[in-house]
Amino acid sequence: MEGEEEAWCQRAWEVLAGAATDALIAWTQDGKVLAWNEGATCLYGYEAREVMGRDMRAEFGIRDSDVWPPASLQGPIALELDRRQKDGTPLVVLAELRPIKGEQGTAIGVAEIGRPASRTLGMARVEQQAVRQHLAAIVESSEDAIVSKSLKGIIQSWNHGAEQIFGYSAQEAIGRPVTMLIPPDRQDEEGRILAAIRAGERVRHYETVRLRKDGQLIQVALSISPVYDNQGRVVAAAKIARDMTTYRAAEQALADSENRLRAIVESVPVVLFAFDADGVLTLLKGRAVEALGLKREGLLGRSFRDLETGPAAGLSAQLERALAGERSTATLGVAGRILEIRWLPVVGPGGTIQGVEGIAIDMTEPRRAQEEALRRSKWESFSALAGGIAHDFNNVLAAIVGNLALARMKLPTDSEAASFIGESENAAMRARGLTRQLLSFAKGDRPARHPVDLASLIESTARFALGGSNVRAHVLVAQDLWKVLGDEGQLSQVINNLVINAQQAMPAGGAVELLARNVSLHGHETALPAGDYVRIDCVDSGMGINEKDVTHVFDPFFTTKSRGSGLGLTTSARIVQDHGGHIEIASRPGEGARVRFYVPRLVKEGRAQEALRSARPSKGRILFMDDEEPIRKVAQAMLTHLGYHVCTVAEGSAAVREYQKNRYDIVILDLTVRDGLGGLGTLERLRGIDPGVVAIVSSGYSSDPVMADHERYGFVAKVPKPYTPEALDAAIAPLLAFRRPASAGI
Repeated sequence: MEGEEEAWCQRAWEVLAGAATDALIAWTQDGKVLAWNEGATCLYGYEAREVMGRDMRAEFGIRDSDVWPPASLQGPIALELDRRQKDGTPLVVLAELRPIKGEQGTAIGVAEIGRPASRTLGMARVEQQAVRQHLAAIVESSEDAIVSKSLKGIIQSWNHGAEQIFGYSAQEAIGRPVTMLIPPDRQDEEGRILAAIRAGERVRHYETVRLRKDGQLIQVALSISPVYDNQGRVVAAAKIARDMTTYRAAEQALADSENRLRAIVESVPVVLFAFDADGVLTLLKGRAVEALGLKREGLLGRSFRDLETGPAAGLSAQLERALAGERSTATLGVAGRILEIRWLPVVGPGGTIQGVEGIAIDMTEPRRAQEEALRRSKWESFSALAGGIAHDFNNVLAAIVGNLALARMKLPTDSEAASFIGESENAAMRARGLTRQLLSFAKGDRPARHPVDLASLIESTARFALGGSNVRAHVLVAQDLWKVLGDEGQLSQVINNLVINAQQAMPAGGAVELLARNVSLHGHETALPAGDYVRIDCVDSGMGINEKDVTHVFDPFFTTKSRGSGLGLTTSARIVQDHGGHIEIASRPGEGARVRFYVPRLVKEGRAQEALRSARPSKGRILFMDDEEPIRKVAQAMLTHLGYHVCTVAEGSAAVREYQKNRYDIVILDLTVRDGLGGLGTLERLRGIDPGVVAIVSSGYSSDPVMADHERYGFVAKVPKPYTPEALDAAIAPLLAFRRPASAGI
């Protein structure tokens, strides 16, 4: 009975299979055909005897990479299959697959029921294939890396963009784990990404760092999507990677540029601004904003049109011209500063003015620097003029003073003529004081430096300067006031000039305050370097000085008084500068003035000179050289009267010849000789004859640096013109006290 049933089933299969128009095929698990009906012959062109028991996958066009028949088939599924007929014609088959199970319930094969796809569907498949090819071409030509990987992170596809970005060829990359592109410190990223993909999530624009083949780290932006099969299951991941290194470098360069520009704007004295077409301020940036005392919060969003008071009126007028299309540069005073404003209209489409942009540059310091340079130029010009005048005038005075002194010496001290001559001498010496005031700021007229006690100097000078006036002096000096190294006479002149100026500023009377204290500067309070200084303030309660004139008070010949030479403060400034100090003034109309100057502290006093011996030395031999005959005559008369043996010559060459013939204890050399060898050149030649020559320099031209620092140039003393017999004797006597005899040959 069982055999009859099997035969009946076989016969029923043959009848049904023969009657069916669909292709009925039974496949074993290893791809062999065990059942084939007439429908299959009609569809593929093969007879049953040609296929039965054979592996027909290659003949049907089934690729080796495709698993056929599907081993994991659990139930019926419908598929579109790409097949090939016996004559090689491509064929699209609509198939339904069902598993064939054995007695144990395990799959032992697959039953396929297939029919040809309609023409429309076939054409759609062809179009889909074309689209796939087109998309493949796009993927391959993309500059971005387009990569697919399995859910285990194994690379499955690799386009040209991936080769360019990561440096690996497709042959080197496909089949390898994608972790080869991930730096060691970021390996945990891959696990999180794959977990999101398995859950069907997309990873959008994830920026991270990846590793090139050459070891270079690059910044990339990743977009990763899940890939689904026909059953809707996630089977892989598709990734697009874009190299962001260049973009980020460009962004960083732009940010650095903006930061540099911002730093420049915030560090230099400029203001960047912009107005819209209605005159409303829309931009205000720059360090100078705070320097001008302005606040952005109160200005931004405010209209600057129709402002009518103070500097704002000028700004409003300039803004109107700019809104009318005029490019211009203008100067405006704001909060005590000088601004140079450059206006640039913003022109839109059709030539319409959309607003105004511009820059305001704080020119206060450059203007002050220009004024200071001009002031220095004036000083230098006047110094040269003063030096020339003083030289000639002092030569004249030298003859006058010398002859008056000689005449006085010839007369009895109690005679009326001697009294008249004495008065003439005093007048001549006052004239010398005028030349010294000119030369006190002439180039090179440096002070004779000695330790000076300013405490007593300030008190005595102020009392003397204000004697007989209706102005009192209030002097407040620190008890431990430091000494300074300087010229006592010149420093007294500075105090005298300041006190006289203060007294003249208070015609109705009042008080001048003189304050002296020790200060230690750190290098930023004034133009002086860091160090210890004595600071003196002279304060009055007079009429004050307006802002325009304050910057010129130290200029030569500048004065705000109806009478005056305009040299007092100029002279004071030069003296203070030559002492290594600094002077400044602060004043406002109706509020008086404060003049302040600094002089460096005497760090260490030099050892005082030994007192001169009371015994007068024996007379010596003097060689005197000067190009002015009247001076030679009066000098010879004075020195002879003092008991010295004197020889006079007109210029340096004659002095050298005379010294070669006769040795002299002391030579007195005029520094400046018009048509011959001057004092400095003469001394050099005399040293060639006698290295121990003792020389005194004399000149009426105090602007020469040799007079300011005579020891540096080899002279042992100096005698400025004009001089009296007493002045000559005071310079010569100490030198002769320790001289070697002139007869000690060489």
